[in-house]
Amino acid sequence: MTELARSAPRGAQPERTALSWQRTSLTTAAGAAIIARHTTGEIGPAALLIMLATLGLAGAAFAMGRRRYAAALESTRRRDGRAPFVLAVAVAGMAATELLALAVP
Repeated sequence: MTELARSAPRGAQPERTALSWQRTSLTTAAGAAIIARHTTGEIGPAALLIMLATLGLAGAAFAMGRRRYAAALESTRRRDGRAPFVLAVAVAGMAATELLALAVP
């Protein structure tokens, strides 16, 4: 083990990872809101419905990331892939909104 690795504070990595999940979820929610704002004129209420679904998925990923890396649950952390899947579905919904806006004349 290197000197730098030994001097690093223990427990900082889970906190940084949890913050990373939270930033990614919030960015996904902001992206969904921006896409909905710019595509509402082209596709109407469908953009708002997709945005609401994406916001729900981003909120779920936020909660999963926060709960997963909580200090009290550090030893019971699971790597089941639910949070990445939820974020992937949210991003796919955002992409579907853009593709729908491009397809509608």
